Amino acid sequence: MATAHPSSPAPSTAGHEAPVGYLELFYDLVFVAATIVISNTFSADVTWASARSCTMVFALLWVFWFHTTLLANVERRDDLGHRALVLAQMFGISLTVLAFADKETSNGDLLGVAVGLVMLIIVVMYHRAGAERADVRAWSDQRRNLLVVAAALVLATTWLPAGVDDAVFLVAFAILLVPSTVRGRRQVTPPPVDTAHLLERAALLTLITMGEAFVKVALVVSEGRIGRDDIAAMVVEFVAVFALWLVYFDDIPKAGLRRGRTSAELWTLSHLPLQVGIVAVAIGTSKFLQVGDHGVHDVVVVILVVAFALVYGGLALVGLLGDRHPIGGLTTARLTMVGVAGVLGVVTLAFEWFTPFQMLVGLAAAELVHAAVAARLRAGTHVGAPTGPAPEGGSAGRAH
Repeated sequence: MATAHPSSPAPSTAGHEAPVGYLELFYDLVFVAATIVISNTFSADVTWASARSCTMVFALLWVFWFHTTLLANVERRDDLGHRALVLAQMFGISLTVLAFADKETSNGDLLGVAVGLVMLIIVVMYHRAGAERADVRAWSDQRRNLLVVAAALVLATTWLPAGVDDAVFLVAFAILLVPSTVRGRRQVTPPPVDTAHLLERAALLTLITMGEAFVKVALVVSEGRIGRDDIAAMVVEFVAVFALWLVYFDDIPKAGLRRGRTSAELWTLSHLPLQVGIVAVAIGTSKFLQVGDHGVHDVVVVILVVAFALVYGGLALVGLLGDRHPIGGLTTARLTMVGVAGVLGVVTLAFEWFTPFQMLVGLAAAELVHAAVAARLRAGTHVGAPTGPAPEGGSAGRAH
């Protein structure tokens, strides 16, 4: 597979490879398994402590995807060494989620070791890119050095007191979010962004998390007899996920990215709350199916409210960093959905006559209304700089 080096502001894709290669698609498969394991772990222990730890592990794994995607955005390679590193990283991610899921009985240090090793594998990937391409050496060395520091902190948790592990993990996580354009001891000029690649990578991972919503609900229903309430909840789930698919894929991939590597990286990072929220929607719906309408605990209601807040708050962030103008109306509509989810949650918790199932139906109905409103709002927007309107979707393939 040929190496693609985005260097011009408007590359043509005719006669060239697709933005995302088969190796990256294969790499994404490990996140399918990881998401299922993490969501199952939380479903088995629906507590705030479990929510915190599950979210932290998911976010760490997501950052691995983020850094691997940033590298592929600059250096699209597919040699034997890179394939071996990708496979090793996939094994490390699998080991990480299994160590986390079995943390009560397995060696407590295994999680830190697995996470640290995955980071070191990504370090090698960045080092190889810098060693072979002088034009990206300064940038790749900067990313590599940040990963080395984060890996050292995570590996240090294997001998630090148990009470400080979470704090060290959070510091390592924060280091991994440092933008490529931050000033260090020397000014580093980041490489140009392959916009088409980032748009497709983010869309593919969003599809994976949406698929998790279907898988999670199907697994719960398959464990018992399918009743009328189960079918009704599944209908609500399918409608909710489809409505989310509409508002994301009819807008975000077509809107393109704003100019600059920092904007592109922040746009990609904004998908983290969105995708965490999609998984949380699946978990909340599956817990409803497990216990039935009258056995739903208050925490499940809160999970669903937080999930929808993350989904539509994340969509608002992604939209603000996209290249659609004006964005104010769509942002308001997305934040309104956050407020609607909060109101429905408060009403469900405060009044016995309003059941959790009615809240689910209300959320799905609100999503459909939002999708219709968003479509009308998008019709009054354009993609591209405000001084030069372009047809909707016209800048999605630009590289900045």
